[in-house]
Amino acid sequence: MTAPSSSSLLAEAPTGRHFAQFHRAPETLTESAFAFLEAGLRRGNSVLIIAPSDRRERLLESLSASQFHPTALSNSGQLGLMDAGTVMQQFMTNDLPQWGRFRGALMPAISRMQPFGRGNRIYTEMSGMLWQDGNTEAAIRVEELWNALAGSQQFSLYCGYTMDTHSEEAYGGPLEELGRTHSDILGTADDEELGVALDRASKEIFGISLTQMAGVSRQDGARRFPSGQRTMLWVKRNLPMSTAQLAERARQYYLEPRA
Repeated sequence: MTAPSSSSLLAEAPTGRHFAQFHRAPETLTESAFAFLEAGLRRGNSVLIIAPSDRRERLLESLSASQFHPTALSNSGQLGLMDAGTVMQQFMTNDLPQWGRFRGALMPAISRMQPFGRGNRIYTEMSGMLWQDGNTEAAIRVEELWNALAGSQQFSLYCGYTMDTHSEEAYGGPLEELGRTHSDILGTADDEELGVALDRASKEIFGISLTQMAGVSRQDGARRFPSGQRTMLWVKRNLPMSTAQLAERARQYYLEPRA
C-alpha cells in the first residue's frame, strides 16, 4: 500500500493521527498550518490553534483572505485560539511539563470544541518552541502528554517545528526519540530536494547512494521520517565522523541551482 502524501495527510487528518513537520522557513510552516486548518473548516471540523501571536495573526489573515470569518467562527466555538507561551506557563514546572497541569490547561479549550463540527483538529507549536530553545526533553515529554490526552479525547494533531534539517546540528539532538512520539513525520518540498542532494553527495564521498541503505532501516523512530532526514539519521548513527562532510556537500548541491 502506498503511504499517503504529506499534502493528503494535512487535508484528511484522520482522527487519532499525531503528526509533525519540520520547516526550515517560518513562511512555509505557516502555509502548511493553514492548509491543515482550512481543510478542516471546509469539512465542518472545529479547529484549535496553539501558537505564538505572530503565527496566529498570519493564519487568521490567511483564513480571512479565503473568505472565512474568524471572529464569527471564534464566537460560534468552531475556532479556538490560544497563545503557546501562555499555555506552557500553566503546565511547566522546573522546565518540564506536568501531566495534571497540562491536562488542566488544555481540557477546557478541547471540551469547548466537542459540540461543534464533525471532528476536531489541533495545530500546536509548543513542542517546537521548546525544541528550538534547546529543551528537547520537555519537547518530547509534551508530545507524550498529547498522546496520553488522545487516549480520552478525539482529535487529529499537527505539531509544527522550525528546524534546519539540512544542518548537521539538527541531528545532534534526540530526533529519533521525537519521531517515536508521532504517528507520522511529514515531508516537505525541501526534504525531497535534500534527498536528491544527499544522493549526489554520498556517491561522491562514499561511491554509493545511501538513500536505499537508510530506507531499509528498521529503527522505530527513524522509519517515520522522510527519506532525506532518514538518510541523515542513518549516517549520524552509522558513520558519525562523516556526517558533517556529507551535510556540507549536500547543502552545496542543494544551493547550486539557486546560485
